[in-house]
Amino acid sequence: MFPNYVHSIVPTADPGAWPVGPQGYCECDFAATANALNLLSGAPRYSKDSFVREAGILFQPRLGGTISPLKVWQIRQHGFGTHFGNLSRTDYELGSVMIYGKHSVVLVGYSDPYQDATGQVREEYYVVDSQWPVEGAFNLSSNDIDRNGDGIVETFPGNRTIERDEFRRLFRTGLYCPVFRTQQEHDAWYRLLRPVSRFPVLGWFNQTLFTGSYDVWSGETAS
Repeated sequence: MFPNYVHSIVPTADPGAWPVGPQGYCECDFAATANALNLLSGAPRYSKDSFVREAGILFQPRLGGTISPLKVWQIRQHGFGTHFGNLSRTDYELGSVMIYGKHSVVLVGYSDPYQDATGQVREEYYVVDSQWPVEGAFNLSSNDIDRNGDGIVETFPGNRTIERDEFRRLFRTGLYCPVFRTQQEHDAWYRLLRPVSRFPVLGWFNQTLFTGSYDVWSGETAS
């Protein structure tokens, strides 16, 4: 099990409950999509190679990969729910993080503030990063470490741990695609957000293809 201060979308550290894997060159969008859908399915039903094939000419590794909105189409095509959003106008500390023009990862957990063996207070995020620590070296145990100094290595979600401040620095654009089991489940959650757009027509075009919708939490709670 994970330490009691850890919150994870998958509650167990059993590797069989984490059907995730690595990427190839510039394939992080497709690996992140496959990893997210497999985690929600609880089984290795999707592969990044199938998403690469679906993308066709929209995948251009020499140009850096593909466009972020493609993830939305692929996720919905397979029956799941999502949208292309932007949390840069809030604290953007939620959702599955996808960065346009940079690296895509899947956010799978976070910690409450806690003290490690040295007395340092830590707040962490846990991600599935398909090229961590380098491409070809993916391993779910790569972020496991003895935090409390008892000589026993603790298991943490995903394969990469990022301190809160570092997380905000790395993903400062705030672009994300939250992934739900159905579009209806996503839409019920999305009604609790308040998208912000100053120019309706131009705003729709820009947010659909480039920036994502500017989402701000409304402060409401689900019924």
